[in-house]
Amino acid sequence: MKVVMRVLLALAIVLLAYVSWKSIQGTEDFNAEVARRDKAVIQRLVDIRTAQVALRAQTGSYTASFDTLTNFVGKGKIATLIKSGDLTEVQLEAGMTEEKAMQIIRTGNEAAIRAAGLWDDEQNAPQLVRDSIFSPTVEVLYPNRSNFSIDSLRYVPFGQGAQFEMGVDSLITASGYPIQVFEAKTPYTVYLGDLDQKLLNQKIQEVLDRPGDKYPGMQVGSLEVANNNSGNWE
Repeated sequence: MKVVMRVLLALAIVLLAYVSWKSIQGTEDFNAEVARRDKAVIQRLVDIRTAQVALRAQTGSYTASFDTLTNFVGKGKIATLIKSGDLTEVQLEAGMTEEKAMQIIRTGNEAAIRAAGLWDDEQNAPQLVRDSIFSPTVEVLYPNRSNFSIDSLRYVPFGQGAQFEMGVDSLITASGYPIQVFEAKTPYTVYLGDLDQKLLNQKIQEVLDRPGDKYPGMQVGSLEVANNNSGNWE
């Protein structure tokens, strides 16, 4: 009988050790997978922010439409200023400004350019060059990303086809100045929903238990406060 009890006790100890190890290993595996997926989601949100900021710079406003955003990225163009040459101190002291100089240079009249002292004999060309080159938006915003997928911009990685929630609004700052804001977000349940439910619920609850109104997911920008388009992971 004592032998049987010893054997059962030994088996119980082994089983307990296995369960404890499995629990620890399960948590480590969960955290590793969460980190991997978080990284992909964050990159996508950063890409959305990049496009939104560029769109606002060109049109004056953000958009709540992914159709508008992807059309801008895929078919739009962004101007890049090409600048070379500067006015000399003598020219500046004589009252010449860059605006006046470019007005003369843009006439294309070499005699007038020379008469204004704006011809570079060494280069055999006008002293100043100010021009804009229009390049595809996707090349300007995402350089060295040859595999960048414009159509994927709206989709949450590991989200099984789910799209990010995106919105635009206007806020009044403390000084009374109106400012437009945008946000793009997705809850943890969208891209972590197929992982261990107990551990996922714990992760969500940890966020909800923090001081303030914290979002249980990944988010960039905010419709509630002007946060300079920062992400909640930053």
